[in-house]
Amino acid sequence: MKTKKSTEEAAAAVSSPAPGLGESLLPFLQRIVHAYAWRILHWGLPLEKGYALFHLHTHPDVAGPAQVAEACCIPRQTMTALLDSLEKDGLAVRTPHPTDRRKKVVKVTPEGARTAEAAIRDLLDIEKAAMNVIEPELLPKIRSLLKAYTDELEGLNGRNPPTGGAALVPSYHPQAPATGKASR
Repeated sequence: MKTKKSTEEAAAAVSSPAPGLGESLLPFLQRIVHAYAWRILHWGLPLEKGYALFHLHTHPDVAGPAQVAEACCIPRQTMTALLDSLEKDGLAVRTPHPTDRRKKVVKVTPEGARTAEAAIRDLLDIEKAAMNVIEPELLPKIRSLLKAYTDELEGLNGRNPPTGGAALVPSYHPQAPATGKASR
């Protein structure tokens, strides 16, 4: 794990927009993703590995490696290595597809479910704490504006959200209380 000084240096690097970005929201997006990535690392999960685990946990019906890769915007070749790592860590398991011998089904293990649940709860807790700096009456308008903005971005990219939605979705409903560890 990085020292506090190197973490602060990394944060300063992402908070300084590249020349020419002007009024772009990209610097904010980068800072938000960076903040979540650091928090996910507290759980021993690099960002893409965390996305894959969270997606498998919140979308058990989308269980094929190719489907998970698309939903998490991860190349299929990378997904194979991520699934190998999740299996090695005891967080997921691949099993034969029930009707198609060529396919695999990926499911989280009980340990994977506990880890995903605790990490997602942690992310939601820090998000809620961070939103405390925003006046509560402004939150519905901010959510509405961000939804319109992301809907338009997806439309301009010529696609709807991937099958099963994003790795973490607003409709996420926690399962039974988890007993996760703060680091793996």
